[in-house]
Amino acid sequence: MRPLRLPSVAPGQACPTTIAHPVTTADFGGNALGDGKVEALIAGDPNKLSAWPNGWFGIKTLWFALPSYSDAVLVRAARIDGTGAVGFGEQPAIGHLIIPPGPTMNGTGGYREAPGGTFVKDSGCYAWQVDGVGFTYVIVFKAVVPTAAPSPS
Repeated sequence: MRPLRLPSVAPGQACPTTIAHPVTTADFGGNALGDGKVEALIAGDPNKLSAWPNGWFGIKTLWFALPSYSDAVLVRAARIDGTGAVGFGEQPAIGHLIIPPGPTMNGTGGYREAPGGTFVKDSGCYAWQVDGVGFTYVIVFKAVVPTAAPSPS
């Protein structure tokens, strides 16, 4: 396990978000973040997170490995402009994501997939560190938690 080396963002500084790019395969398509062997396909707009129980807000995240990469992957995340929990999975669970080596249960055409979600409790600037055999890189995203609508007077 490599050390977690994420950038930091000072208060008031803009979040240096990773630019999304389109990805289309036979099984999935959308806007992906990352430019390495493993990327995150985001289902929707990270500025429109869905409410989950216990104060969590999340967005569907499909991690996928390119057909050229079949080794293990470790994905960790943290808020980089303050403090705040980050969860992974089908439901919010604090920890990290591991994609084991070899084929996954889902995925065709050589792609390996790890569907789930990314969950936060507060708006802010966050980063994933993606570690694999022979590489490590960081993906930065801004999450905006919806605010309650003002009640009518």
